[in-house]
Amino acid sequence: MTSHASKTSPDSESSTTEDSTASFKSGVRSKDCGRGAHSHCKSELQKEESIKLAERMAEALARARSDPAAAAVAASAAKRQAPSSALAYLMHNNIMKRTLHTGGGSLAPLPDECRAPGGGIAYPRETKFIFDYRIRDPDEPDVFLDDTKKYGKRMELYSGKDFQIEFWEQCLGTMLIGEVASFLVPARCLVSFPAVNKKLRDYMLNKGGPGSAGGAPKHTCGFMSLREQGGLGYPDLDDLMTNPKTLEFIFELISVVLPSQARKETWIMTPEEKANTVPSLRKEGNDLYAAGKWFEAAAKYEEALGLLEQLLLREKPGEPEHVRIDLSRVPFRVNLAQCQFKLKDYYGAIKSTTEALASDPSNTKALFRRAMSYSAVGDLDLSESDFRKLVTLAPEVRATVDRELASLAAKRKACKEEERRRLAGKLFSPANDTSVS
Repeated sequence: MTSHASKTSPDSESSTTEDSTASFKSGVRSKDCGRGAHSHCKSELQKEESIKLAERMAEALARARSDPAAAAVAASAAKRQAPSSALAYLMHNNIMKRTLHTGGGSLAPLPDECRAPGGGIAYPRETKFIFDYRIRDPDEPDVFLDDTKKYGKRMELYSGKDFQIEFWEQCLGTMLIGEVASFLVPARCLVSFPAVNKKLRDYMLNKGGPGSAGGAPKHTCGFMSLREQGGLGYPDLDDLMTNPKTLEFIFELISVVLPSQARKETWIMTPEEKANTVPSLRKEGNDLYAAGKWFEAAAKYEEALGLLEQLLLREKPGEPEHVRIDLSRVPFRVNLAQCQFKLKDYYGAIKSTTEALASDPSNTKALFRRAMSYSAVGDLDLSESDFRKLVTLAPEVRATVDRELASLAAKRKACKEEERRRLAGKLFSPANDTSVS
């Protein structure tokens, strides 16, 4: 506990002694630094020392410029920049890297966006890493806790998205495509690893979460949940929870997808990015439809509808922005219905057009395509109803509607003839002959 009896500290006393000594050596009488002038003298001395230091630095710089060898040393030092953030992270956390195989990626030129200022690798944020991993105790090198090659699944990770095992992203950030590297990770970095690895192992083994076989899981805090479940469900991970130890992680970087190389997955997009992606998806879908690739076009329209649905959930129903986003879904649903009709998914087309008409009841394209789909599945009355609504909204298509109504009439006539023949066949079949001779 600090005493308040004295207002001076050891630091202030030491400073006073050093100032007096400096004054004596510089020929200044210490008595001039009286009680009232102490701070003034100290300031003057500091100023004098700063001037002398600047003069010495200027002299050293002049010597370096005139001395080629000194200049070369200075230039070399200037080139040595701080390591990349990933390497700095490994160094700070005492994670030791050992390259086992360089891979073909070491021969390929590194894109400019992946270069660290001081040299080396610096993958941009939201880079997608696709990799295999193996985990083992360095004291038991023949026994692997986990091995994605054994599981038959590869791991995917986006950088900058707060992956729960933080050091994985940093380790991968030091690797090139095709490289295989070992990382020794100290126990203090593995506090949360067993619980997170349980989720990864469940996924790799296609296991459901707690309660998946017997109703909804309970929502409790992490440690309470572990206690109720009797641990993590894997003895090796339970042991790591109670006895943390250094582990070796072996990563093989299969491929890297930079943000500039592919469209982001929707779950990592910002709302602005989602809104900006929608027009591109519409154009891609239209181009695919024009090329006769109806299935692929439908996938683009469905992807756009998914983005719009996510944007819609952010808005309050009835508000102008909610109404605007809802109406913007209509053309995608109408286009999707056309693809479904081409693919003979008539009920899918009916569903898509009905959803479009719920938002825009006077949409003539939706009415026409739903009428055609109803006709295709034999709902002739519903088809006729839509055609008649259509002609009231768009009189200019009367000729087309009349042609389709005539087609409906022909279908009705054919259906009646077929039904009459069927009934006649039943009436005069041998099974219905009850006469006696």
